[in-house]
Amino acid sequence: MEGYWIGLAFLAVAVISLSIIQLEAGRNKRLLAGYRQVQMDLQRLQGQLREKEIHLDQLQRRYGQMLKHKSRNLDLTEELKRAKRSEEYESAERLQYLESYLARQGNDPSALFLGTFSPLRLHSIEDRLCQMLEEASFEVVVVSPWIKRQTWNRIAPPLQNFSRRGGRLVVFMRGRESDFSSGMSDDIQDEVRRLEGELFFVHPLHAKIYMIDRKEAIVTSANLSQGGIDENYEAGVWLNDPRVLSDICSFVDGLYRCRQS
Repeated sequence: MEGYWIGLAFLAVAVISLSIIQLEAGRNKRLLAGYRQVQMDLQRLQGQLREKEIHLDQLQRRYGQMLKHKSRNLDLTEELKRAKRSEEYESAERLQYLESYLARQGNDPSALFLGTFSPLRLHSIEDRLCQMLEEASFEVVVVSPWIKRQTWNRIAPPLQNFSRRGGRLVVFMRGRESDFSSGMSDDIQDEVRRLEGELFFVHPLHAKIYMIDRKEAIVTSANLSQGGIDENYEAGVWLNDPRVLSDICSFVDGLYRCRQS
């Protein structure tokens, strides 16, 4: 009887041991499957990481190219600005304009009467000036004894675009302290400086001229002020006759010599 219980005990131990072995085998199998899954996930992540590294490398190369292009564009922009402000460029543009003017002679008007007297349905001085500024290529000359900042701001958008294209802005005004203190005019030195323009004071100035690229101009009684553009009855002439423009250019060149330091 004692041998029976010993055998039964051994059998129980054997069954338990077998169960433990089976449990361990199942656990090892699950661990192995989990390990393989981890390896697969790791390989997938490594592949994604390699793709990210390749993409990052491409982005870095593109960024480097963009920096080179940006630097080159800045250099070209400065070169274009210098070219547009050179006498050679102005001469070439004027010769080209003279050729086109002679070619279209008789087709387009060489002069238009402008005004601010709306009941007569005249061509507007401000509208014509803004159109000219939108089309300006290399030079804008403003000759106006009195300039009010509020009116200047109305033509500022096309002037900003013109400045970004590398054009040269030149402004002549009286610049008398009494004009500023009385409110007749405003000191717009900062506004002109922001546009990389040049501002000259000519104390005896009374002429009003707006000239674009030395190929068209408005000669008028209107200052660049609210009174000149909106309130007063002003008149002027837009013209593109090269012979008259040559005289206007000579007049403007004379203003340089008369400017106050």
